[in-house]
Amino acid sequence: MRVAVDGFEVAIPMGGVGRISAALLEELARLAPENQFILFVRRPTGLPWPSNVTEKALDPDCGYIRWQNGPLRRALKTWGPDVLLAPNYTLPVFYRRPAVLFEHDISFVSYPMWYSRRDRVKLRWLVPHSLKRASVVVTESEFTKQEILKHFPFIPADKVRVVYPGVTANFRRASREEIVGWKKRKGLSEKKLVGFLGSIFNRRHIPELVEAVEILRRKNPAVQLYMVGRDRTHPPQVITRMVDRDWILWEHGMGDGEVSLFYSACDVFVYLSDYEGFGLPPLEALTCGTVPLLLNRTSLAEAYAGMAVMVDRPDPREVCAALDKVLTDEGLRRRILAEFERRRGQFSWRIAGQEVGRIMRLVVGASRL
Repeated sequence: MRVAVDGFEVAIPMGGVGRISAALLEELARLAPENQFILFVRRPTGLPWPSNVTEKALDPDCGYIRWQNGPLRRALKTWGPDVLLAPNYTLPVFYRRPAVLFEHDISFVSYPMWYSRRDRVKLRWLVPHSLKRASVVVTESEFTKQEILKHFPFIPADKVRVVYPGVTANFRRASREEIVGWKKRKGLSEKKLVGFLGSIFNRRHIPELVEAVEILRRKNPAVQLYMVGRDRTHPPQVITRMVDRDWILWEHGMGDGEVSLFYSACDVFVYLSDYEGFGLPPLEALTCGTVPLLLNRTSLAEAYAGMAVMVDRPDPREVCAALDKVLTDEGLRRRILAEFERRRGQFSWRIAGQEVGRIMRLVVGASRL
């Protein structure tokens, strides 16, 4: 089988879609060494792919829609894959061959105010068109599947498959010595770290998190907020001014080799998101032995029930009380981490790869009938 992969988001450093794409491709290639995979990227990644994966860099100097419908579409026409894996929400407009489309969420429908008018118009046309054209649609939670079926009733329910993501092997609990050394290099020795990692969207309530930590510091001045992620708020929030405090460290990005240390060093990981298709960072934090604090909504309530401390509202005082509980109640932390260990087999790239591989075989088989 010849499998093409849209790797626009597979770039260093990688965001959520890029990490999912890379991890799934690596597992698929190992599970089916007889298959040929070609990963189309913007620039060479330097990643050590299995021998049956070929990486091809296309024109990097354009936005995604233009890249997908220009350089990628031409490359697909030349290579002629049996199936395309499209992990970034849309398909090339004129692509007609078998395709497995990954739809991580449809927040642009549920919360259009989070998007610019231009992006809303593009997504309102491109996503339904892609959902229709795709052979199978893969999503990462039952919540997102039901959202798709609700807003796009022309999609048959059996066309949408739920496949939970996993966590790659490089995510692990760092040793005490590693954590102490990393915190010392960062100037964070003796600090209690409240961590956030992810793109900064309005739906993730960074202003409320800042206020909650500020309240908590009146009781515990050793608490420090450490944020990693780019500001992508719309309508814009003045994040730079908001976090300009000596007890907040904000970095726009972090090398892949450092992320595991970041999660391990955090005393609590906070992800106050109104809307997620799955929400990978809390799973990565759990894998590194750190308890997440989440909003009890959407897919977070589905995937992390019993494996996180939940708050019902992003109210700063409610969040502050929950933070204080996580930081001081060792029994609570042990129970949550024990529940994660009991259930962590549900979140496996091997299982996800087996399921997506089965879907690809069915898609290609059906196309040959």
